[in-house]
Amino acid sequence: MDYSQLLERSFLQMAHTSVSRLGYLAEHVFGFTTDSPSADELFAAKAVEVCAALGNRTMREYVTTKDGHLWFLLMFNMPFFAGRLDWGTSMTGSWWSVEHGEFLELDSCGLWTETGQLLEPMRFTLDQWKEFINAVVAFAAPELGPGAGKGFEELPAL
Repeated sequence: MDYSQLLERSFLQMAHTSVSRLGYLAEHVFGFTTDSPSADELFAAKAVEVCAALGNRTMREYVTTKDGHLWFLLMFNMPFFAGRLDWGTSMTGSWWSVEHGEFLELDSCGLWTETGQLLEPMRFTLDQWKEFINAVVAFAAPELGPGAGKGFEELPAL
């Protein structure tokens, strides 16, 4: 499956509910529910950063950046990441993982193929999951320029 096309098609189908790529990812891929477009985009930007660090095997470097360790720990405990990661002696050395013979699943009402909306969870082998995550990172890239997901100062006052 071409995961880049899947994300582009799905984003266009769901454009009425998402104002940005990061907003789409927040709701329909990462499963964040914030009721705040600013929070959606911030959380998705940080989730994409963690996905990229996992894919590039640069998590140890990521956690040394300003706020990187905090965001890593927060994302590590979000449902999207929890249960999909494994680690050896340190969480900062984590990697995508699946039990032998099992699949990783993603359940979302916001994914669309050329034949229509996916109504069942997507199932991935570990290699397919890594391809999907690479497509997620590439999909978000246009909105991840300098200043994207700067931090809590972007959020509206509660």
